[in-house]
Amino acid sequence: MITIESAESALRNIYLDVVVNDINTKTNPFLTMIGKNTKTIHGREIKGTIRYGDAGNVVAGHEDGELPVSTNSKYVEMNVPLKNLYGTFQITDKAIRASQNNAGAFANLLSGEMQNLVSTAQSSLNEMLYGNGFTLLAYTTRHNFGSSTRSFRVPLRFIDNLNVGDVISFYTPNNSRVSVSGGDVVIATVNRDTGECTYNSGSVPVNTRQERLYIIKKDSENDNLVLNGIDSIFMQNDKIYNVNTALHRGIKPFVQSTDAPLTEFVKVMTEDEVLTFMDGYEDHCQSNPADIILTHPMIRKAIFENLKNYRSNIDITEMAGGFKGFTFNGIPLYADVKCKGGTLYALSSDSFAMQQLCDWTWLSGDDGSILKQIDGRAAYNATLVKYADLICEKPFLQGKLTGYSVKRWRTDQDGSHFFSNVD
Repeated sequence: MITIESAESALRNIYLDVVVNDINTKTNPFLTMIGKNTKTIHGREIKGTIRYGDAGNVVAGHEDGELPVSTNSKYVEMNVPLKNLYGTFQITDKAIRASQNNAGAFANLLSGEMQNLVSTAQSSLNEMLYGNGFTLLAYTTRHNFGSSTRSFRVPLRFIDNLNVGDVISFYTPNNSRVSVSGGDVVIATVNRDTGECTYNSGSVPVNTRQERLYIIKKDSENDNLVLNGIDSIFMQNDKIYNVNTALHRGIKPFVQSTDAPLTEFVKVMTEDEVLTFMDGYEDHCQSNPADIILTHPMIRKAIFENLKNYRSNIDITEMAGGFKGFTFNGIPLYADVKCKGGTLYALSSDSFAMQQLCDWTWLSGDDGSILKQIDGRAAYNATLVKYADLICEKPFLQGKLTGYSVKRWRTDQDGSHFFSNVD
């Protein structure tokens, strides 16, 4: 007979390892490649170092000459608070009782809930991976910043993140905060059927209107509640993990952005553009440490179309976690819809680690119970928890190419600006 106690036992002893493995190894090849570390955790903080420069000294000399003097690599200390990551699911008392005499039906019930939990966790982690530590609410696919009409449109999958009265900020794909005149941007209306939103204050400068804009909840700019994603080391504010890059310029990563004019077209990323970027990246690093390239599917398509015009054979490769991609310049390239449009990253996965207090585990009460009744409801919930953050020990070995798109920029009859065919 199925009881709450037997359900908790199944969650602990059967499902936990499977769920943790799926989240850790089947979310993204980059997350599968990076290591996990608990040694830098001190209380509620991650205390580590960002290293730059070369250690050692290898030179040629005379047979009886003095030995070379070793040089030390430079480093700067950092303190980063651990982030609190939660994943929850609930199950009704009715569902438990309906299957209490049928172990197979109950197993199917729990398996379905676990699959939903894994899917949600993977989607959220992917969004955080490409983020900058702020809470991303949505991105715009169409916007009108006229003097009388201020509106924007977002994909419907994001519309529930936006509410009337929310104070928001706009960011460009290269992590520059859009300077808004006329006060805060406050959402005035939200159409949940079309994804169209209006706001009643603030004016966005003309020179940012041609870009897809990313919407951040303004309060989250100080909260920094989500993982420090890849873009955290590419911020345009002279800070990496609160370390001043103006004082420690050697830790800065390589960034190349297009100088495309702000006209009806946004520059298309081609193979030649990426090769030029890789040349600059190698010169910056004095090597080519990248072992994976991450980009948006539309950028992958543009590069692939360019490659197949003169190559009879394109190398398809299998990456960590079983993900598929093709190699570019000998480096596996993986496309992810969560990656910012018009952006490509060249990354050295050895420089990153998930610094964690512990891996995913069930949150339990004082009595050890996992399933807890929801107040006032005939239902129970369980919470998966992890305290961690994504940290890059060597930001100077990472590269980012940004400011491109494969979308045509259009202006509609009503004056609104948008990328055609954006989802």
